[in-house]
Amino acid sequence: MENSIERIRSGMELLKPAERNVALYILSHLEDVIRMPIAVLAEKAKTSEATIVRMCRALNFSGFKDLKLSIATAPTLEIQNNHNFELEKDSTILQMIQTIEMHNIDAIQRTLMINGERELEKIIHQINNARKIIFIGIGASAIVAQDFEHKLKRINKNCETIFDSHGQLIAAAHATSEDVVFAISYSGETKEVINALTVAKENQATIITMTQNKRNTIQSFADSALYVVSNEADIRSSATASRIAQLTLIDILYTGIATLNYDKSIVALNRTLEVIKGFSR
Repeated sequence: MENSIERIRSGMELLKPAERNVALYILSHLEDVIRMPIAVLAEKAKTSEATIVRMCRALNFSGFKDLKLSIATAPTLEIQNNHNFELEKDSTILQMIQTIEMHNIDAIQRTLMINGERELEKIIHQINNARKIIFIGIGASAIVAQDFEHKLKRINKNCETIFDSHGQLIAAAHATSEDVVFAISYSGETKEVINALTVAKENQATIITMTQNKRNTIQSFADSALYVVSNEADIRSSATASRIAQLTLIDILYTGIATLNYDKSIVALNRTLEVIKGFSR
């Protein structure tokens, strides 16, 4: 179950200043807010009803009513958010094991909290209906994209991962409204990916993005957006936990696509397995 309170907290950086003020008021008055009409909240938070609606949608709620319902049904005991664990110079192997485990579990849990079921379902259908899926990313993000490509090819989906900037521009130049361009960049500011998305947007391709949970340039191109939460203070751990969270989202999307075409997917997977086994003997 999604923890809506955690979704509001984690999504704070996505909000504009006026929207953030509303979110802060809600977090400080949770029990009162679930009983308030939107007009009363607007008065209390010294804002407009339109700002409240925009804030709700930015946080993946369908509206204020959805937000109130989600708060009212949120688990009483929230996940313990201890983000102070970090590797030190003299860390033991046991401390490394425990730290990486905690970072990865925490990143997965927080990432799943802020990506709503409706958005995931929408993306599953967008990918399933695409003529072609073009994955773009640079560095570690390209490796994550390649994992998704590998999975989708096993169920006979037309897709490719492009690593280099010139190749990404070429693919974007030939993309159409029937295609999906799936961009992965944790920072959301990778210049090469931004350039390719600019071209793909002009060609009316459907754009799906996967970035960190902060307002960023790449997310602004998105028809559908996925967010990853990773709160490690040290880059040595951040690179691992964010990747695990990204791969978790990809596994959910892949499973959803395969399930939409269950019988065909089983046939394709069996055919793929037999071919690979035939050359592994």
